[in-house]
Amino acid sequence: KSFQNSFADENFAREIMQLFSTGLYLLNLDGTLKLDGNGSPINAYSNAHILSFARGWTGFDRQRKRGNIEERQRSENKIDPMKIWADWRDRFPKIDMQNGFIGDHYPLCEDFPDKMFLKKGATFRLLGSSSLPELIEDDEEFDKDQTIKRFTLNTTSDLYSALCREESGK
Repeated sequence: KSFQNSFADENFAREIMQLFSTGLYLLNLDGTLKLDGNGSPINAYSNAHILSFARGWTGFDRQRKRGNIEERQRSENKIDPMKIWADWRDRFPKIDMQNGFIGDHYPLCEDFPDKMFLKKGATFRLLGSSSLPELIEDDEEFDKDQTIKRFTLNTTSDLYSALCREESGK
């Protein structure tokens, strides 16, 4: 699919901003309208903001259902219904509402130490589909079922050496 000549849906961005986030006008801390020098309400966003936010929603497409875990009688994907296609994304910076850009001041991956996720002491947890990891527990049959194949990393293997070797000072 080629979306070179299509445009982001400005209506969606406008509705999100107007109804679910900022509203139409800037507010004081007490909830009253902020007014300009003429006593008129100050708009919370401009058309440039709408265009920029709309571009932030580009690249999404419906994703097929997951047949192994979703109900058989339903045809839609209820777990992760949308997928982002990188080729469809608008890659240019998006302005924020404070005269900056969305994502400013967040560290880039390249700013983190090399292989920080492999450092000694790093922990990994399978979170599954729950956003509440404290509620996730292995089925008690998991430990008892000897037919389940488990991955065990041999400490003398090349893979173990590549992943777990200690380098001086690291």
